[in-house]
This record gives sequence, C-alpha cells and structure tokens, in this order.
Amino acid sequence: MGSFSTIKKEQNAVIASAVQQVVKQISTDHEAAKAQFTATSSLHEGLLADIQIRQFDLVSDEPKSLGGTDLGPNPVELVLGAFAACQEIVIAAYAAVLGIEVQRVNVKATGDIDLRGFFNVCDKIRPGFTKVTYETEIITRETDEAKLAQLRFFAQNRCPVLDILQEPVPTEGTVTFKEKVAIPEYQAG
Repeated sequence: MGSFSTIKKEQNAVIASAVQQVVKQISTDHEAAKAQFTATSSLHEGLLADIQIRQFDLVSDEPKSLGGTDLGPNPVELVLGAFAACQEIVIAAYAAVLGIEVQRVNVKATGDIDLRGFFNVCDKIRPGFTKVTYETEIITRETDEAKLAQLRFFAQNRCPVLDILQEPVPTEGTVTFKEKVAIPEYQAG
C-alpha cells in the first residue's frame, strides 16, 4: 500500500472522528447545534471590495467589462466557488464516515445571469442567477453501490450552500446613510 493511500486513510480517520464527535454533541445538545457565520466587507475604491471572514482577507471585484479592475472574482463567482467547495467538503466528510476512500472531488458550477435585472433595464428580470448547474465528479475505487448511493444522496441533500441556492432563505437588513466626516489634511511644519 502506497504512502498516498496511508495519508488518505489517516485524513479520513481524523475527519470521521471530528464529524462523529460533532454529531454526538449536537444530538443531545440542541443549542450547541446552532451556529452563526459572519462576513464583513468594505468598498474603498471603484468596485473592489475588501472582505473579512474570520481571520481571512479576500477581495471581490468586477471584470473590466463591467467597470471593475478584475483584481478578484465578482460576488456571484464567489457564490459559485462557495458552492463548489461546499460540495467537496460535504462529500469528503460523509465519505470518511461511510468508510469510502475518495482520491479527489471535482466540481464545476455554472451560473446563468441576465444582466438586465442587475442593471435595472427590466424590472421583471431578477438581478441574481436565473439558473445554476453543476457537475460533481467523485474519484474513488469504492464499488459498494449502497455506500455510493448514500454518498450521492448526502452530496445532493446535505450541502448547506446547495440548500441556500435551492430554497429561499429569510433575509432581513437595513440600508442606512451616514454623513461623511471631514478629515483634516495633515500639514507638515
């Protein structure tokens, strides 16, 4: 057995143990099951957004054809990337618990959007995706059809970002305006 396979088995054991510990805890403590995630973003220049998520700094921008500087993916591309990564993570976690050794997972997510909605050309067209399609490829030597069917079910039914895309999520918020505070210019001397 090669070292790659040994490393994969060790990784799967760590993942399976972590998943099983969380499941055990939230099965008996429903308050522990409630989680909240937060992202903040500040637009400083042009269409370039600086995003902070936990200890991570990301950027989002628009392509030059839409007025941006193309220094990062745009927000809808980030949604597609989040979905693709979520699919991969869900598959890896459930595969580990099911005892399926997965060599790799590849996801291609494509979102169709009609820019007339975003640019307010037609108020009957939504500004977001009109359709999202995806192809998830799981590379494994597993041949147990029952296990593979379970893994397919989990990929299609337990992916949080897929759920967010498929089902309306109650969303509420505010938009406020604040007066710009003048900052005195620094004068040497």
